[in-house]
Amino acid sequence: MEPTPSTSHRVPGRSTAEGGGLHRVLAALVVTGAVAMAAGCTSGSPAATPSTPTAYVATGASVANPGNTVAVVDTVTSTVQKPIVTGTLPAALAVTPDGNDVLVANRGDNTLSEIDVASGKVVKQTTVGLEPDAVAVTPNGALALVANFGDNTVTPVALPSLRPGRPLAVGRQPVAIAVAPAGNLALVANYQDGSVSPIDLSTLVAGSPASAGAEPEALFITPDGTTALVADFQTSVVLPINLATMTPEPAIAVGSNPTGIAGLPLSSTAYVSGGASITPIDLQTHQPRAPIPVGTIAEALSIAPGGATAWVCGVDGTLVHVNLVSGSVIGRVTVGNQPSAVVISPNRGSAG
Repeated sequence: MEPTPSTSHRVPGRSTAEGGGLHRVLAALVVTGAVAMAAGCTSGSPAATPSTPTAYVATGASVANPGNTVAVVDTVTSTVQKPIVTGTLPAALAVTPDGNDVLVANRGDNTLSEIDVASGKVVKQTTVGLEPDAVAVTPNGALALVANFGDNTVTPVALPSLRPGRPLAVGRQPVAIAVAPAGNLALVANYQDGSVSPIDLSTLVAGSPASAGAEPEALFITPDGTTALVADFQTSVVLPINLATMTPEPAIAVGSNPTGIAGLPLSSTAYVSGGASITPIDLQTHQPRAPIPVGTIAEALSIAPGGATAWVCGVDGTLVHVNLVSGSVIGRVTVGNQPSAVVISPNRGSAG
């Protein structure tokens, strides 16, 4: 199975004027010195089984009250497992294409941690740029890309060595990153600039930024690789960007202050978190469908394998399980600390 695309998030309690931070991991077939063993190496969840999809949730809370753990939730039984210590203020997550590892961008200590899903432990950690706020992995699993909110760069990180490369300059306050299904292009959302920066992955060269709304907060690249959907937090719309011309198309109205976008590789629908709901968008017509209420402010989301349900980060410290077919809430799991990002490893999970 392919891993669920990563998602996005916004720092709980941060005003729109301040911008980015603990922002989104985002999505669509996303993937994005010396490597050292992580300080949290001895902490982890129980060993995995090959048949339990597991959700990993960044619970960094806020800059004023930083956490240092990723919550672990068995998506079959909706039970919380032992949290995994990663680094200070975990802000963003991405699953490798084989589903065996979860990468965690730790905004508070400028590091990227690697969680081994089978053992439930951090096995590597490396230093990236200032205030890493988003991470994505290329479809071939050879490269992670880390957007550094604090120094306006993207750090390429080789996998599986977790060795960082030369930072790439992008726009101001990069908060989200997505990789095209073909693995040839990455797109970075620059929150302060109101733009997106393309990165040619064959040369690791960033191109000129293109206008993308007032406060681009989250990204999703469609399965056919032709269009990027950009969530504009300030104007409460999703802006489609034609990737061939890097020009915007007519905006799509969604729930208030969109915070994340997620979908599956073969799906014809993307889902946008924002306000107290998630909004489905038809990828063929770019038309929104009726929002699905989730009962709390939705900070981020991830689609479960199979596409029938989603897991939504709630500002009230819960992970909300949503039936996407019936448009109803299945249940809630308390994870605490204002969860800001979630991903699902579909082919392995904590044994509990």
